[in-house]
Amino acid sequence: MVYLSGFHAMEEAVRSGPGSGKQLLVAAPGPRVKKIMDEAAKKGVPLRRVGQAELDRLAPGNRGAALAMDAAPGADAVDLDAWCDGLDDGATAGKATAGKATVLILDHIEDPHNYGAILRSADVFGCDLVVVPERRAAGQTDAVARSSAGALAYVPVAPVPNLARALERLKDAGFWSYAADMGGQALSAAELPARVALVMGAEGSGVSRLLKERCDGILSIPQKGHVDSLNVSVAAGIFLYELSKRP
Repeated sequence: MVYLSGFHAMEEAVRSGPGSGKQLLVAAPGPRVKKIMDEAAKKGVPLRRVGQAELDRLAPGNRGAALAMDAAPGADAVDLDAWCDGLDDGATAGKATAGKATVLILDHIEDPHNYGAILRSADVFGCDLVVVPERRAAGQTDAVARSSAGALAYVPVAPVPNLARALERLKDAGFWSYAADMGGQALSAAELPARVALVMGAEGSGVSRLLKERCDGILSIPQKGHVDSLNVSVAAGIFLYELSKRP
């Protein structure tokens, strides 16, 4: 059982209706919690009153309520092969059907707050797909749901057993691949194709050598300050914003 305690995450999960063992647990209904309770009543999500001590035990850090469910909410897992096959026959959702597509590949990003923030940017800037490894990566957790401000429920995510093979599959589907790394071509000056697969590396280690060698190029964000690099979630947001502006 998973307990969501972030307001945005609870709101989005409640809006999607009952099922998945959902139950809204309420101890101290403030104004925001009352709105969630009203939405739960409309959508048919069961509500149970609990004591604050019990709620603190189940969902530490709650603000008067938590949503219990069998698993953290998320868009249905995407099969990468099927998604690629659907690009040209119109079966793949989003702007990808018009020929343009952006895929974000996350190279073993394990911090749930970074992962959640990246998903939030992916939703805001219309990223078509996020590819993540099945192992050694942040999963669908309350921390991710909270950090994503509800975007976890909407962004298509494709878990894959091998990122290198996933990169090759995307290339077969017409994508050009780029590693985000310092010292590469400035993103603002790069002429990019319609279909871009961007690889973001984990904090500290960056993009792995194997993936970087398989990429068609390296892109970077020009920096004028004194720190060595940007946080990966901030960098991902900048990259996705710049890519979203391109025709």
